Amino acid sequence: MEKSNGTKIAVIMVAFSLVVYSIYLNQVAIAIAEEFDLKSAGKGAISCDGGDLVKGVRINFFVTHDKGTSFAEWNIDHEELGSAGGIITKVKTSSSSNSFVLKGVEAFDNICDNQTPSDIDLSGHCGSGTVKLVSENGNKGTFASNVKCG
Repeated sequence: MEKSNGTKIAVIMVAFSLVVYSIYLNQVAIAIAEEFDLKSAGKGAISCDGGDLVKGVRINFFVTHDKGTSFAEWNIDHEELGSAGGIITKVKTSSSSNSFVLKGVEAFDNICDNQTPSDIDLSGHCGSGTVKLVSENGNKGTFASNVKCG
């Protein structure tokens, strides 16, 4: 499915606006332990709300700190269909089980073309394993990934 340049620019502007809005106005607090970082890249598939299964999707996400400010975002890419992604607004971790749950917003979706913005959850464990994506708009993804935590 091909998008016009105007649509692509609009999607980028919405995503950028969400990031600026959350940082500048501090309306969306990132609940993270001081200096706790997460980052990952992996491959998997997404099941779209309409039932379509899209394979060969790559996921990237990170949570990092710089001079007391937290930055956190996620993105999934497909070679032909494009990408989907947004910001991470809350991080919950468990040191006893090495697990995490990232809550955020899907700002754009060019893979399944579902309505955005939409709330999302990314969950998994530190190290090698599976990361799961669940979006309020019906998208669900499973990715083999190696999550670096610390």
